[in-house]
Amino acid sequence: MTAICYACVSPHPPIIIPEVGRGREKEVWRTLQALSQVARELETHAPQVAVLMATHGPLRPDAFALLVSPWAEGDFSQWGAYQVRLRFPVDLEAAQAISEEAARDGLPIWHVRDWDLDWSCTVPLYYLRPGLKDARLVVMNVSFLSPREHFRLGQAVRRALDKMGRPAAIIASADLSHRLSPAGPYGFDPAGPELDRRLEEAMARWDVELLLSTPNDLRERAGDDAVPSLSFLMGALDDLAVRPRVLSHEGPWGVGYMVVAVEVGEEGKPSHPLVRLAKEAVETYILKGERVEPNVAPEALAGLPEQAGVFVSIKRRDGSLRGCIGTTVPTCSNLAQEVVDRAIESATNDPRFLPVTPQELKELEYSVDVLSPLERVNGPQELDPKRYGVLVKKGARKGLLLPDLPGVETVEQQLEIAKAKAGIGPEEEDIELYRFTVVRLT
Repeated sequence: MTAICYACVSPHPPIIIPEVGRGREKEVWRTLQALSQVARELETHAPQVAVLMATHGPLRPDAFALLVSPWAEGDFSQWGAYQVRLRFPVDLEAAQAISEEAARDGLPIWHVRDWDLDWSCTVPLYYLRPGLKDARLVVMNVSFLSPREHFRLGQAVRRALDKMGRPAAIIASADLSHRLSPAGPYGFDPAGPELDRRLEEAMARWDVELLLSTPNDLRERAGDDAVPSLSFLMGALDDLAVRPRVLSHEGPWGVGYMVVAVEVGEEGKPSHPLVRLAKEAVETYILKGERVEPNVAPEALAGLPEQAGVFVSIKRRDGSLRGCIGTTVPTCSNLAQEVVDRAIESATNDPRFLPVTPQELKELEYSVDVLSPLERVNGPQELDPKRYGVLVKKGARKGLLLPDLPGVETVEQQLEIAKAKAGIGPEEEDIELYRFTVVRLT
């Protein structure tokens, strides 16, 4: 079992701090909203240690910096906001464990005692501190070593945290390209938008190789400030069932700012994008009262219909049902929107349960069933509870049961449950029967 419970990517422009921006920070309100969401999600996971990978701290070409002082402190006096000062306790035990694990892998660690936190630390921490609560920090800084070496460092950090066993979060500080606009402080290069697209795609699809193989000339032309810290984050979450969500991506001042939230599970295959979308839809609605705009890559929907009936099931980690609502026919223009709507209904409008609360979110698991069109059958002999779901109907009364459910082994059991859901008595006749198949996504 991994100790890492959550991870995120945060940009770090000082101008988004209200005491520095003095109103201009509102020009990136999507970024601010996303960071606030990450802080709320962090709080639900209650990490005891947070590892922050910075980019503008003490830098050596051949080693990774690691803060080994009891306190991590920094301010915004460089930008005229002398009154804003941050102070966090450092987890020296975790820092020592990371140093030892990195040494075993031949990864060079530079111990730094005198480090006034730079803006690649203070900006993320300004917004994330409500979610960190009493967590202790481990602060590190990138090096000039390759992205693959940063990935290896992330793996070493993961091993160290897992041995300690305390809930941990990973924060990757990263601005993307610095050359997105001629009006920006660093000018424009076509490589800028290309790098931003590549990095957003890599994170959204969790494509490790796409990130690690980013050409050096592309990074240099684009003014990259993200690949090393993102590589570290992906290394720390290697082989885990991650659920990444790109919450925002903006670049109004010629620099790319991306906020990514990453839910972390155990070792195994990552969830299907539509399952991640269902989870994102529920959490965004419960935490913010907003509906997400579906953003699923077309290739992730390969083999699925453009429109279909969908059921979204929500369960607790112990396997007990927490909500399940769906439709047998499509009600939306596309499959992704169908998933969003059904997920929110399952969490908030299942008459068997009270609405999901924010405190429950970290304990919930999701699955999505994409239904085939209904097919009328002549009798129970044409049913199979493992292969087919069933819809029973008499007049306006309807009852549906999905296929391949635990404890439903026979057609008789399947029909008994479906009839009970419809309010149809066991002896009633002239009942219409329909069957359907599902593609079950987990």
